[in-house]
Amino acid sequence: MRKYDGIPELLDRFMEDQGARERWVTVQELRDCFGLTRYQCNTVSGFLRRLEFGPFGRFPYRVLRIEQVAGCHPSDPPKCRYLVKRKDLSAGPVHLPIHPAGVPARCRAEGGESG
Repeated sequence: MRKYDGIPELLDRFMEDQGARERWVTVQELRDCFGLTRYQCNTVSGFLRRLEFGPFGRFPYRVLRIEQVAGCHPSDPPKCRYLVKRKDLSAGPVHLPIHPAGVPARCRAEGGESG
């Protein structure tokens, strides 16, 4: 987790500055916006790829899809764009009622045992 130090905050700020809950993002856009180095861009790309497979702690964004984008010239390396979407955090934590036996009600509904 340490290798992504500061990257979640940059992406969060970028999305807020754009005023978007969902948007295609390229690493080049982030590089231009924040003056990142090539090494930092590799880290950003790794972080975005990680977000495709699951959340990063309490980070409010998720990558829904990654697409390769062709370069302007045949010799350009392939680049990716990432569909970033803000998760709905407004629901807040779910508090389940406790069954008299001390087992949450949802465990019984899912077929869990009461013991």
